[in-house]
Order: sequence, then C-alpha cells, then structure tokens
Amino acid sequence: MQGKFHSTDLIKPIVNKLGNVAFAADDVLFDWTAFEIPKGACMLHGIAFTLAGTNAAVNNAHDITLYFARSVDGVDPPSLGDSNAAMNVISSIAARPYMFNFIDLDWDKMTDVYDSLVGWNIGATSHETSGPGHNLGILLSGDPKDDTRQGYQTIWVAGVAQGALDFGTDCLVAGEHAADDLTIVVDGTDCDDLFAVGETVVAFANDGSAEKVIGKVTAVAADLLTVDAAPVILPDDHEICLQSPVTLRFNLEY
Repeated sequence: MQGKFHSTDLIKPIVNKLGNVAFAADDVLFDWTAFEIPKGACMLHGIAFTLAGTNAAVNNAHDITLYFARSVDGVDPPSLGDSNAAMNVISSIAARPYMFNFIDLDWDKMTDVYDSLVGWNIGATSHETSGPGHNLGILLSGDPKDDTRQGYQTIWVAGVAQGALDFGTDCLVAGEHAADDLTIVVDGTDCDDLFAVGETVVAFANDGSAEKVIGKVTAVAADLLTVDAAPVILPDDHEICLQSPVTLRFNLEY
C-alpha cells in the first residue's frame, strides 16, 4: 500500500487437472483463488496477466473471463469445478450469491500481439482504449464477517476459458523418475524453453490424467529440471507443465 494505491502480490491460480489437454469454450480454467487486499471498498483500476504458450510457442489466442466473488456471512464461495471441466448449472447457481462482477480479458486488445516474448504473452487492461478493460470501474469490497488477518479482507477470482487454450509442453519425463530425486531428466521440448526458476510444475499423463504435483523449479537446463520437491514417482513420458500457466496482478485505488 502506498497512499491510496495498492498492487496485489502475484496471484497464481492452480491448474492441476487436465492441464496438458486443450480447453473448450466455457470450461473452468481455474477455480476460486483467494487474494488479500487491505480492508475498505476500493476500485479495481487495472489487471496485468501472463499467459503461457503451447510447446514453447505462442498459441493461446483466446479470451478469458474472470469472475469475482466474496464470502457470505463468513462462508467461502462454493467451487465452480475442476480445471478443464465444463461449467454446469448446479455449481453456477450455487455460486451466484457470492459473485459480484466479471471482466473478459480480450486477447486481441490486451496482449502483446506481436508475440515478441516468443513462448508466452503478457497482457494488461491498461492497453485497451475501449471495451471491457477500459475504465474498469469494478468495486471490490469484502464480506463484513470476513475473518481474514487484521486489516485485510479476502476476495476470490475464478477463470473460465473462452476457447481452446492449450498449456501442453511436450516436455516429457525420460524414464520412470524416483520420488525425492530433485533432478528430473527430460526429453522433448527443452526445459529452459518452458520454465523459470521459482515456478511450480506438475506432470500429467498424455490424456491429462494421473496428475503428479512436483515442486518449485530451482534450476533449468535443456534436458534437466531441478526442483525443490519431488514427493512421488513420476512415470515415464509424463508431461511436465506449469501449475499456474496464468498469473494475475490487480491494481487498486482506495
């Protein structure tokens, strides 16, 4: 917080189901993800986001809808479902009392459409001169019964895909990998074309099943990924992906 302005920490929604399989329009991209902001009503003035590509190339020219929610009488909003699952009317209706606004992140208007970053995109509402991101005007205010730490309140954000987003990497575990071994040999796409130190990774079977949480990346080389945790056996040819292929940061004014 500086004066009346506040920027959230980097928000890292989790995509840990079917994370290497293409989404369809109206699939849940990520379920409710909590973030804390100082208490008091504030205006959401800007959103910055990153979006991973496919197989180390930009390939995700699709919009994303963000929904905002707060708790009601101290109860957190109910789940919208697993990532890469179709939205359904039951979960949507159940969440209705908790939701208070939304915005569409427009790929064409908000991202670096020249693809200068090669394998991923960065976008921001501040680059839009008209449309849903221009002069957002979204008021954020938490539940009065919210028991977040003193001086703060919790808001939730969830994402829904509006097209065939695909966060596959073609970076495959080379041979069965033993649990607790922190160096993972891979083949396919080079690790250093995909992952950065500090990012958390997860592995999936070819069909997106049998997800295996790994840990944070501590070093990368072309065919070797070093992590801070490898709690389970990783089967041969499991595909290693980012656990948070989308990240968000919100800029607020109080």
